[in-house]
Amino acid sequence: MRKRLLNAVMIVYARKPRNGPPLVDDVIAEADVSKASYYKYFSSVEEAIDELGVELADEMVQSLIKLYSGPEPPIFRMTVATHLFLMRSVTDSVWAAFVSHTDILASDNIVVRGIKEHAEASRDAGLMKFANLDAAATLAVGTLMEAMRQIVRVSKRPMRSYVEGVVTMILRGLGVDEDVAEQMVRDSAIFIRGAAPDCLPWWQDPWT
Repeated sequence: MRKRLLNAVMIVYARKPRNGPPLVDDVIAEADVSKASYYKYFSSVEEAIDELGVELADEMVQSLIKLYSGPEPPIFRMTVATHLFLMRSVTDSVWAAFVSHTDILASDNIVVRGIKEHAEASRDAGLMKFANLDAAATLAVGTLMEAMRQIVRVSKRPMRSYVEGVVTMILRGLGVDEDVAEQMVRDSAIFIRGAAPDCLPWWQDPWT
C-alpha cells in the first residue's frame, strides 16, 4: 500500500510539476483508496514527496558511481555530480521537482555525505578554501536544490549557461580559483556527455 500511494503521488505530480505538490484528494483518487488509508502511512502529501525525493536523490548518487572508472580527484567528482543533477533537471522536470522539494540538508543521506567527503578531501588537497565543513555543504547543496527548483519553474532561459554558471559559482563559493573552477566545469561536461550514454539508462543530452 505504501508503494501504491507513492506511485500515485508521482503520477499526479507528473501531470503538472510546475504547479507544486498535488492535493491529497487527487492522490487518493489516483490510488483508489480512502483518505483514512492514506493517512495511515503519511501525515501529508509533503511527507510522501520528501520520501520519494530522498529515494530519487539516492538513486542518482548510485548512477553517478557507475560513471567513474578510476581514481578521479574528489573535486572533479563533486563537479560532475553537481553538473549532472542540474543537467538531468533540464530533461526531467518531474524528477527534479521531487528531489528539489525535499529538504536534503535536514537528514543524514548519501548526497550530503558525498558532498562533505569530496569537499573535505578537496580542501585537504589545497583546491578548496573554507573554514567550516557544514557551512560548505549548506552552500553547495542549498544552491544546487534552489537551482533545480528554478529550472522546474522557468523553462525558458539559456539553460546551458545557467547550469554551467551555477556549478562554477558553487565551486567559487567553496574557494576554488576562478580558472580552475571554469576548467572543471568544462571538463565535467565533456566527461558526462562521453560516459553517460553508455552508463545511465535515463540519460538525455540536454544540449542537443
